[in-house]
Amino acid sequence: MESVEKSEIIAIPVGIKIGSQHTVIVTDEGEFVTHTCIRDVENPVTGEKGYVIGDEALELFGDDVNYMLRGGFPGSEEEAELLKVYLTKLVREYDIPESSYVTYAVPSIESDICLNLLKKVIAQLPVGWVGKEMWNDSFLGALALPEGMEMINKTFLVINLGSSTTEIVAVRRGEIVYSLVTGAISGDIVDRRIRNEIQNETRGAVNIDLNTAREFKEKYANLKNWEKVQETVHLFEKGRYSFRIDECIIKPVNEYTEEVADFVAMQFLPELAERNFSVYRQIIRKDFILIGGMAEIPGLPEKLETILRDRLGVNINIKVPERPSTASARGAYMISKFRVENR
Repeated sequence: MESVEKSEIIAIPVGIKIGSQHTVIVTDEGEFVTHTCIRDVENPVTGEKGYVIGDEALELFGDDVNYMLRGGFPGSEEEAELLKVYLTKLVREYDIPESSYVTYAVPSIESDICLNLLKKVIAQLPVGWVGKEMWNDSFLGALALPEGMEMINKTFLVINLGSSTTEIVAVRRGEIVYSLVTGAISGDIVDRRIRNEIQNETRGAVNIDLNTAREFKEKYANLKNWEKVQETVHLFEKGRYSFRIDECIIKPVNEYTEEVADFVAMQFLPELAERNFSVYRQIIRKDFILIGGMAEIPGLPEKLETILRDRLGVNINIKVPERPSTASARGAYMISKFRVENR
């Protein structure tokens, strides 16, 4: 955690989660969600150059936009500069004042270079002049449970199902005891598998972009109620062509759920037991907390719970906060609000 405060200014509490796929801002006014992407544009008449960001950029340019983060961090000075432009435009669009106290939700990372790039961007933003902090986003997601800030005094495990990574953290009384991140299991990979399944299903006749695959996943993925979903396209020289979207989605999502369970049961928990057996014993008896965009898929938490019970031979229970894709930002907002109220 890093903190800077100026006690003489009235602060507005803000929570921000800058994800590889989406950015979430939480204020007293509510939640704001948009895509973490940017596109440079040029006025064809005046030649004036500028940028469009977020949902507007995606709607206008589709896959031809720049997602400048991987695993929640910029990887170069160029990406950091784009992130600064993006966030500056975003906070102005949502009227976030300079006199704000901002808590940022960020994932775990071993690269000091990437972490320092993000810190540099945050330091240059026109918000958070009263104070700013950075907390682990998985930990913050747990604060979105009904227990709220009481979770700081508890020991628990969080599984964060993100778009570009899966992160698992063991928390003891507000301290990250052990964390593990993998990019080999992610929502992005599911999108690619869905695209490939559709291509195979149609024998190469239909090749969708990744943004469309993601939209199909978010709209139709369901492990609780499997409904037939059919898509029809018109192909040159082939005429009207129909294919089953649901069948192309269910297999990748099931594979993903199995991989998450293996990552928890066969890698994270054994490593935690070796490093801190006391915390391992406490966590294995408690509810696991599931957050992140993939946790929004109906039936996925229940299926993951069933698989983990089978893998571990323990009666595991999974708790999911309301709107798990925005839970980290809400937890960040709660930290900011607590700071403001206790200054």
